[in-house]
Amino acid sequence: MITAYRNNEALAIVETSDWSTAQWINVVKPTQEESQALLEFFPFPKDFLEDALDSEESSRIENDESGYSLIISDFPVLKDDHYDIKSYHTSPLGIIIGKGVIITICSQSFNYFEHLLYQHVNLKYKSRFALNVLYEMSSEFNRALRLLNKERRQVDIKLQKRVTNLRLYFLSEIEKSLVYFIASLKTNASTHRKLYRLSTLKRFSEDDELLEDVLNEHQQAIETTELYLRIVESMTNSYASLLSNQLNTTMQTLTIFTVLLTLPTLVFSFFGMNVPLPIDAQSGISWIIVIAISLILVALTSILLWHSNRLK
Repeated sequence: MITAYRNNEALAIVETSDWSTAQWINVVKPTQEESQALLEFFPFPKDFLEDALDSEESSRIENDESGYSLIISDFPVLKDDHYDIKSYHTSPLGIIIGKGVIITICSQSFNYFEHLLYQHVNLKYKSRFALNVLYEMSSEFNRALRLLNKERRQVDIKLQKRVTNLRLYFLSEIEKSLVYFIASLKTNASTHRKLYRLSTLKRFSEDDELLEDVLNEHQQAIETTELYLRIVESMTNSYASLLSNQLNTTMQTLTIFTVLLTLPTLVFSFFGMNVPLPIDAQSGISWIIVIAISLILVALTSILLWHSNRLK
């Protein structure tokens, strides 16, 4: 889908069907026909469009001889999960800055653009518009981190009550989200620092302050992600150790029961052999004696095992 916008006299952002008067073109999941029409109307390289739509593309800045510049930066996207858990991956958003127009391209819708339509933003200042988008992308990371931390606390409370596979799956999904975040945030940070040297991004004094805000907001997101990732990794290791201890306890209990059940079998097996035993002739009490021997052995073994566990 391709939507064109421009400012009216009150600086409100309004939709227009005339691309020649458009100041901002927003491209979301374009069809092949829409992509071809966009490339025919605007003389930027085809690679700019393809790279912005590539979900595996890394954050970077690229300039072209035609006068267009491409800024690719990642933003968080909420995953569709059939379980009741909030987890994220990241998706690139391309910002193409050209003469008189700015083009945003992404394969996933970015919520900020919907809110932007209700604000008064002067689209003539392309650099300020691009920096505002980058700032909102960094802020979106911080908002997503707050939600993930809330999910982590809820999962932790449930795991303290009972460790289940589903709850451990929730924890792993949160950890994967944070891994995606830290990878994207670090490449984004490198891209943002290069904006100081981008010749096509003409900045005023207010824009320099906004760029500083972008860097600060992004650095906050990086530090928060690193902290949350260490916490989740610590939780994962702790619950892995807990499960290992529970498994060892279970195996120990099963081993004890196996030993105790083996002792009567061992005693009774003597009487299944064709070998004369002293109590064979006393048929009246032979079974009582055998059972008594078995019970005594089981009792003695139980006492020894219990005493051994206490010494541990």
